[in-house]
Order: sequence, then structure tokens, then C-alpha cells
Amino acid sequence: MSDSVANRPQGALLGLVRPMQRVAGMAVWQQLRADMFGRIEDGTLSPGDVLPSETALAEGYGVNRLTVRRALADLARAGVVRTEHGVGSFVASPPLRHRIDDGQVSLLESMAMGGHTVRQLVLDARRVDPPIGDAPPADPTDGRPPLPLSRPDSHGTPAGLHVTGERYHFPDFQGAVMEYRYIRWVDELPWSVSFAAVPAALAPPSWDGANSLFAAMSDTHGVELRRDDRCFSAVPANTHDAAWLEVQVGAPLLLLSGTNSNARGQAVAYVVHRIRGDRAEYAVRVPR
Repeated sequence: MSDSVANRPQGALLGLVRPMQRVAGMAVWQQLRADMFGRIEDGTLSPGDVLPSETALAEGYGVNRLTVRRALADLARAGVVRTEHGVGSFVASPPLRHRIDDGQVSLLESMAMGGHTVRQLVLDARRVDPPIGDAPPADPTDGRPPLPLSRPDSHGTPAGLHVTGERYHFPDFQGAVMEYRYIRWVDELPWSVSFAAVPAALAPPSWDGANSLFAAMSDTHGVELRRDDRCFSAVPANTHDAAWLEVQVGAPLLLLSGTNSNARGQAVAYVVHRIRGDRAEYAVRVPR
């Protein structure tokens, strides 16, 4: 929370709020949303600042709590506000720009170059053997149920992580594959729920997330990695995403999928990241 807000009592914060003057043709919750958004845009409230409770806002604006709740939910979906159940609502941090043409194969190295800290938690690492004979490719989940995982600071029921139906092919490496599922934080804020698959022959003996998977592959096997195809799309957060990424179910996520290759152009990695839409901004320079 900024000093300008943190050093003022709650009553002073509420003193900034005035009863709504109804505007014809505009829903009350939209007016309230616009007013709160304006206070964030003009710097009255800064990233990390706490917002008054729903009850206090309802009394200050002269509206009911459902109106306040709808306005806050819309601001949360837009990534302007983040809400922690049982704690309160806060002004969200602006998205971080990540250049995908900066010469780095991993976000960890890219962010480190920009002075950001990246932390990773490896949730699962498993070896998937190739099918025998003419048997069809096995489902990467291998018939196993979702992983019974909990966020370290979770107060609710355990959340799971289950990347299903992923299909990848490493034509130059016909042996077993190593699959990894992990969570990534940037500057101690949740960034992505991630999945990666690499040929077992190129996988590091034991990857603990201290560095990027691709740096570990390079250190162990001398593999020179480079980004290949990248595909971006939007998906809503499911219950597991919401638990790990600290967003509401249905919040927009950026789905990134693609491959990495070695210096010979051989595919050596397949990656999928489900990224908080309010945290990430990807940029690329268009060749002239």
C-alpha cells in the first residue's frame, strides 16, 4: 500500500467517496465502476492500496452492497482490482511486458534481465514411455487423477493441476518423454500455471525450478535452445487456475503454447502456459 493511503485512517479513505448522482441511461453499478476506475487512473489510489469494505463503499456511495459487488467484480475481471476472499480488495499491479524477441528462450532469463525476480514451484515431473508396437499414443495423464495439490497459503480445499489432452511429437527423439507441471511467480505475484514436455534423453537429471528448464537442459547436455512457434489465445480460468493464480473463476487467462528447437532445427520442447491476463503483456517487434 502506498504511504499516502496507508498513513490515512479508513475514515479518511471513505471521505473521498460521495453519494452517487444518478446519470440517465447508465446503470448505477457502471457509474460506481467508472468512479473507482477514475481514482485509480488519476493516481488517487495506487497499486497495492486497499479498498474500503463492500459495506463501507455501499454506505459512502449511497447504494446497496450488490451494486458495489458487481462493480468490483467487473474491475477484477478487467485486472484493475484484485480480491482476496476473507481479506479484501486491492488495486492491482499493472501488467509486465515480456518481449518474445529478446533473444532469451525462457521468461525467467528475460525477467531477470529486467530486474524482476522469478520463482518456480515444480508440482510434478513424470516420465512417459513411448507406446509399444502399433498401440496409439498414451494420454499424457496416463489415466491418473488430478494431482491433489494445495497452494502454500491456501485456506480452502486443495486445488489440483491437470493438463489433459496435450499432444506433442519429437520426431528426432523417439524414446521416452519427461513431462513437468509447475507454477511460476514474477515479483512474488502469481504469473502462470505451466506444462512442459522434453525428450527424456535431453532432460536434466532432476529439475527443481531454481533455474529455467531450458537453462538446466543447456547446462546438462549443452543444448542450444531457441523459440519456435508461439500461439496465443484467451481462455477463462477454471477452479484450479483460480486457486493457484489468485483470480476468480472465469477470469481471462492468456494461453500460450508452442515449441522450442535446438540449433539443428529439431523440436526438443513443447510448452503450455496458462497466464494471468491482468499480469502479462507480450510484445514482439515486427520486421521491416
